Amino acid sequence: MTTNKNYNKIYLKGVRAYGYVGYLPEENVLGQWFEVDATLWVDFEEATHNDEIEDTVNYISCIQKIENLIQTQKFKLIERLVGAIADSLLEDLKIAQVEVRVNKHPPIPNFQGSVAVEILRSRDHQSSTRAAKTIQTKLETTAIPSKPKAESVLEAKVTNQQSPITSSAESKIISIHTDGACSKNPGPGGWGVVIHFSDGSIKELGGGIRETTNNQMELQGAIAALEFLATHKQSTPVDLYTDSKYVLDGITKWIKGWKKNGWKTKDNKPVKNQEFWQQLDPLNSSNIRWHWVEGHSGDPDNERCDAIARSYTAKYM
Repeated sequence: MTTNKNYNKIYLKGVRAYGYVGYLPEENVLGQWFEVDATLWVDFEEATHNDEIEDTVNYISCIQKIENLIQTQKFKLIERLVGAIADSLLEDLKIAQVEVRVNKHPPIPNFQGSVAVEILRSRDHQSSTRAAKTIQTKLETTAIPSKPKAESVLEAKVTNQQSPITSSAESKIISIHTDGACSKNPGPGGWGVVIHFSDGSIKELGGGIRETTNNQMELQGAIAALEFLATHKQSTPVDLYTDSKYVLDGITKWIKGWKKNGWKTKDNKPVKNQEFWQQLDPLNSSNIRWHWVEGHSGDPDNERCDAIARSYTAKYM
């Protein structure tokens, strides 16, 4: 500290927010969770006697600043993010110095550790040597087995880009959420998948195409999910959730009649999106328990799938 005062400290631990800061394309498109710890040097001696908020720092405001920066900024570097958080916190004149640590789990192949960046910045430093580099970057690895490479989803007419975020090598899959999106319909579209494992880990998949329809992307999300499930070769049941009644009714009710009728409807018309249904059908099994979830109703996994699908849609616009 460069001041003569006896400063006390306020600790903010485990502030989490979802953002799109990162150098890798997967980080910019799919995003990831960031966790922040911050230490604030504050002279709150008066507040220990008079119980007045005006004589200390409103830490709710500090937490909101951190969350807002993570959620709204699209910096390439985590170092830039930690600096922005420090500067934002120092806007409160009661705070003389901050120490900020930002932690993330980047989607680097075969790496399941974390990257943490920590900065110590004072008000004096902020005003006189803002351009100085005071950032220490720490790479923290954990003794977790390397994860297998994600399967690419390829088909004759669609090449989808997949972006795994986290995964589990041995844990069983317990639930899958899928969703699709399309702009203008037909037009650019995308799909998203969120997979939950029994050990609590999560894997996310996503892809898109320049010219498609909403129903095709809903189907492609389900196809990608079941293709990934097939690589695990597990026999235990899996709950699959979709907000598309077209997909749900098609795979659980209509498809038997379509196949019996030579891939024609009861009106003797060709089944729409036949090539997608023919990919999905052999991937389906009695272990898959299909469920419908209402879209945009606040279900967190459905909302996340929708965000992934829309991010890929935007990429092709």
